[in-house]
Amino acid sequence: MYVLGIETSCDETSCAVLKDFKVLSNATISSLKQHKKYGGVVPEVATRAHLKNIDKVLSASLKEAGITLKQIGLICVTSKPGLIGALVVGLNFAKALALSLNKPLVGVDHLRAHLFAPFLNHPEKIKFPFIGLVVSGGHTDIYRVKDFDRLTLVGSTQDDACGETYDKVARLLGLGYPGGPVIDKLFNEKEKSAFTFKCGRRDFDLSFSGVKTAVLYKKQELEKQGELNRENTVKLVSSFQGTAVEAITNVVLDAAHKYKVKKIVCGGGVTANRYLRAQLVRKAAPLEVLIAPVEYTMDNAAMVAGLGFYLYNKGFKSSINLEAQAG
Repeated sequence: MYVLGIETSCDETSCAVLKDFKVLSNATISSLKQHKKYGGVVPEVATRAHLKNIDKVLSASLKEAGITLKQIGLICVTSKPGLIGALVVGLNFAKALALSLNKPLVGVDHLRAHLFAPFLNHPEKIKFPFIGLVVSGGHTDIYRVKDFDRLTLVGSTQDDACGETYDKVARLLGLGYPGGPVIDKLFNEKEKSAFTFKCGRRDFDLSFSGVKTAVLYKKQELEKQGELNRENTVKLVSSFQGTAVEAITNVVLDAAHKYKVKKIVCGGGVTANRYLRAQLVRKAAPLEVLIAPVEYTMDNAAMVAGLGFYLYNKGFKSSINLEAQAG
């Protein structure tokens, strides 16, 4: 079956075509550049960008897959969580296609779709249970996963999400937006303990606001001493990233040990971070760690189509009255 996926939860407008679980196309247009001057995503700007681009990504995805719209057998769309205006654009577009083509519709939770991303093109790897980690600009969540329709949230951030903290740290150091890629680029593992920072933790819940504030205070201290140079900026971002990654890997491993699972599955934009990917694999051994391929870490329609098709095969279908939920 040819499956169409549609994703518009934040600042990426994306359409993908899968044949069962095999990705044939994954066309995405990001409005990131339009948000840079604001230092973050502006909901109204994102919504207008989706309206402008959704036809384009649909055409591009069909062309790359080498099929026509009439060959689509199932339409899957992100219905939650996300920016409400952005979600409505994609959801209404999907509903119109489902009605005009007389095809079934499946609404997808895009956080769960992030956990499905490591299985794209490899459905044989889908085995339960596992601990799922979704770490992104808006979420830092740890799940106990018995199936994709049977998840239990066991830990989350109590304030800023990890990706949001990266953005804020980069902003206060004058490194621009988004913060994740530039911090990952500047990171030097030898300097990860140059300054002592700490993330808060209670059970499997994390707090990142304290480490952000600690970076600010250290920056101000270095400024007063006239020592806020490139060398110390590298030490600041390296110490911050080392602290954040250690906190995430430790809480995920502790969850895996408590629930006696042998597999950890990770998705979300922050999992594109090279050091986080390496540390998860290194510290989890001998547990199996599956991390989404870098091209599927950011919000994308391929993971939405994949999870939608999986749920459809389990008997899930959505009503044409499906509503968007901000989350």
